[in-house]
Amino acid sequence: MPAQHIDYKNNLPVLTEVVDDASPDELPILFEIVSNPDEKDHPAPVENKPARALNAEEMQQLLQQLEIHLETVFTRKLNKQLEELQRLAVDLAVSEFKAELPQLLRDALNNPAINR
Repeated sequence: MPAQHIDYKNNLPVLTEVVDDASPDELPILFEIVSNPDEKDHPAPVENKPARALNAEEMQQLLQQLEIHLETVFTRKLNKQLEELQRLAVDLAVSEFKAELPQLLRDALNNPAINR
């Protein structure tokens, strides 16, 4: 079953765009659905070799690497958002202070305790 051409730069295909009304026995394999857009004219041959089973130590190492990677990605994204929010908070505080400053100065000049 040929996969439909999808514009991968702007959006990813949804399941209904790549799987026709096929019976469950005829569902495409992942490499039949998603291909590199640069290889559309000359698709690379696919080797059908069975995946090897991972032992517990390898699985633990992969999980640890995944956890570190996810933590790094989330930290980077959250830091960017935090920096932006901090800038917005500082800008808002400065704007509010500037708006209130004339009244604060008037109150300070009119306060008899300060004029002594």
